[in-house]
Amino acid sequence: MSMMWGRIAALVMAGVLLAACQPAAPLRTVTQGDVAAEYSFSESGTFEEGGYDDATLRVRDGVYRIDVRQGNGELWWGQWGDTYGDSIVQVEATQTTERNENAYGVMCRVRGTVGQSLDDANAEDIATAEAAPSDEAVTASPEAATADPEAADATAEATESATEEATEEATAETPDAASDATEEPTFGGGDGYLFLVQGTGAYGIFVARGRALTPLVDWTTSAVVNQGRERNTLRATCVGDYLAFSINGQQVAQVIDATYREGQVGLVASAANRLGVTIEFDNLTVFAAGTP
Repeated sequence: MSMMWGRIAALVMAGVLLAACQPAAPLRTVTQGDVAAEYSFSESGTFEEGGYDDATLRVRDGVYRIDVRQGNGELWWGQWGDTYGDSIVQVEATQTTERNENAYGVMCRVRGTVGQSLDDANAEDIATAEAAPSDEAVTASPEAATADPEAADATAEATESATEEATEEATAETPDAASDATEEPTFGGGDGYLFLVQGTGAYGIFVARGRALTPLVDWTTSAVVNQGRERNTLRATCVGDYLAFSINGQQVAQVIDATYREGQVGLVASAANRLGVTIEFDNLTVFAAGTP
């Protein structure tokens, strides 16, 4: 994708935190498979990086650091690696700054191809998709190659004229159609599932589409979340339509949602305080996963 960074209009600081509750019995039985990818962040260029007015994303000193200089409730994320369907994503995340008006965590099934080689299967899929319209046009009328040239020219002129008239009529009836279309949410950078915690001791599961962030499991407080300048081990399970969130070895939330079926992994941070926030991520691991 062309954008190497992004911001999602966030709900992370809004609303009242819900009381802690015990998670229900697992909705799915999930088996963890082999390690699909590991990131120790020992070298630059092994995850998405960028420097911007309000934030920097860097691999530095053995960690992946997201530094949000001044918070405004927007999420900054980096993504990388292969496209995964069913997976378990685990990472150690440490808040290194004081203020707790923040959110940070891990993402699965993020749309995009950041860090992927053009030589892989994804490039072949793109080439196939681009070739499909012309192939369909050829097979739709195989007689076209042997048709009379003058008849073909006349048909082309008639088609072009009809298309122009139809376009003019549509524009006259709905002059704002083009501008309305651009305002609709579209799939783009940042689409995917987010498993977030706050320095205040809350957690939640969210789905992002376009620039909209919708809670699947709304903010809930829990003693399982280490508050403030502490480390939390976050584990996101994404298998089929089943999503589950574990923090420091304990499952805290689960939900069923089928919006996305595959994508990359991502790391994300946000701040709502003018002093910003710095989050350091380490030992990111992606496991294959499935159901018995």
